Amino acid sequence: MGLTVTGISQTADIKGLEKALQDAGFPLDPIQLVSPDDSDKNLADIESHQRIDTRLMLGGEQGTGVPGISGGRSDYDLPHETAFFRNEELWDRLDDFEIPDDEIENYLEALSAGRSVVAYFAGKPDNVPKIETLFRSSGLSKVKTF
Repeated sequence: MGLTVTGISQTADIKGLEKALQDAGFPLDPIQLVSPDDSDKNLADIESHQRIDTRLMLGGEQGTGVPGISGGRSDYDLPHETAFFRNEELWDRLDDFEIPDDEIENYLEALSAGRSVVAYFAGKPDNVPKIETLFRSSGLSKVKTF
């Protein structure tokens, strides 16, 4: 059984959750918050530093000079496309919460929509149901444990 409880908050203000955790006798040091501001900063870093050109070099001024393979435009030339690597720093931070790779995209979508990701390391299995209940009663959605 996993010990990291996660949830989606509509805002970065989790004071209500923090109070509920303290009132229930849980410490606040295991709580982690990833806000849309973290996402925006990291996504801006990707766009300015990690953009790559995926255009394949077919033909052009090089090659063997065989008609249809080099020189001029060919039907096999691919259009210029730009791709972005995934945001490794943000991905790694969410991965630290034990979120499986196939679910991290859901959390990234929540961040890009302006919501925050909250995680809490429960410490022991007996704490998990209590923390899940506190997350839900504090208004967090998509509460899952990994």
